[in-house]
Amino acid sequence: MSLVPSIGFRTAVPLVFGLSLLASGCGTEEEKREYAVPESLCDLDIGAGLIEPFLPTGKRISQVPDDDGTDWSCDVSVDDKDVFQMTWEWWEPGWSARRFAPSQAYVKPEYEAADKSYVYSDRGAVTAVRCTEQGKKWDVFLVARVRNTGVSNAEAMEKFITAYREEFLRSDPCADL
Repeated sequence: MSLVPSIGFRTAVPLVFGLSLLASGCGTEEEKREYAVPESLCDLDIGAGLIEPFLPTGKRISQVPDDDGTDWSCDVSVDDKDVFQMTWEWWEPGWSARRFAPSQAYVKPEYEAADKSYVYSDRGAVTAVRCTEQGKKWDVFLVARVRNTGVSNAEAMEKFITAYREEFLRSDPCADL
């Protein structure tokens, strides 16, 4: 005697057809990235490989820089949804990246570099450029944030913030203070 109920042909055909649709993704097209990943982030060349891990699938990417004279930001959107933001903020001396991250940048640091020069998590990072060491009045804090529908990735965030800082320093940012 079998404990499995028998099903008739009329029940088996729709069941098999339904299961095959589920296995094939219900007939929907697989989402993919249809835009080219930029080599620069609002005119700072960093390489596509550093920004790519944070970008979701979609059709269009846009970058909008904003410079109000005190702070600078670059908002990255995919299909008009905010996914990533980079900011430069001039700030008073004496602040560490760990102190600045939660109170001013709204980044919750989970990890800190051995030399304490930057902090990061899967959704954000903060590092300081010490212009006060060159006799200037302010330091610059670089803040990276994954936004809304962006992709979280702690390992990629650490690589991004260290490479971005190196490229940022090439522009001699303290010279204009």
